[in-house]
Amino acid sequence: MLALLTAACSGEANTPVESTPGVTPTVVVTQWLEAVVAVDVDALADLVEPIGLAVLAGVENSVSSDELVGLLNGGFEGDLATGYWTTFRDDFAAIRGGSLESLVVVDESQIDGMPSHVAVGVSLNETMGRVIVRQTDAGWRVDLTATVGPALVGPLGDYLLSALSGENAVAIADAYRAAIVPALDVAVILDQANSDLIFGTEYLRQLSEE
Repeated sequence: MLALLTAACSGEANTPVESTPGVTPTVVVTQWLEAVVAVDVDALADLVEPIGLAVLAGVENSVSSDELVGLLNGGFEGDLATGYWTTFRDDFAAIRGGSLESLVVVDESQIDGMPSHVAVGVSLNETMGRVIVRQTDAGWRVDLTATVGPALVGPLGDYLLSALSGENAVAIADAYRAAIVPALDVAVILDQANSDLIFGTEYLRQLSEE
């Protein structure tokens, strides 16, 4: 979770996205920031891609594979969601030197070869960053894994490797294939010089396909 504080504050924009009617990626990111500030877990459940979020929360909190499958099946809600997003909000201010309320949404840009994802530029104290948004069946959702992927690829790999030896291996590998690997593919496109990320993403792909 804390990886967003640095991983989301780098990179260059690509081709601007043409505006379309309805809820755009920029609107989703704006609503997401407002919901995090208010710790509105009901709104956040509708604004964040759920599979990747469940895996991230599980990995960051070192939950058991049974608990992770419970998150994948039952959703990320209740006290766990409240605690996660409260910490996210408070630590952002402590680490970045500015509150989420100060973070300004700037623009949208397409990601080469990934039409299902859009990078939304954000600015904090003149430092530019980006939040990645993914098109799902339910509309645009913040893809937290794509946003923080470069900083978490190591722990994500370690967790998957350990999970593959247990009875929950299939369910967790499916979650990685559905949300984690595609999200990290986006991160690789945006950071092609990061050899650790490129290697880690391919390693996760091979693990999840075994």
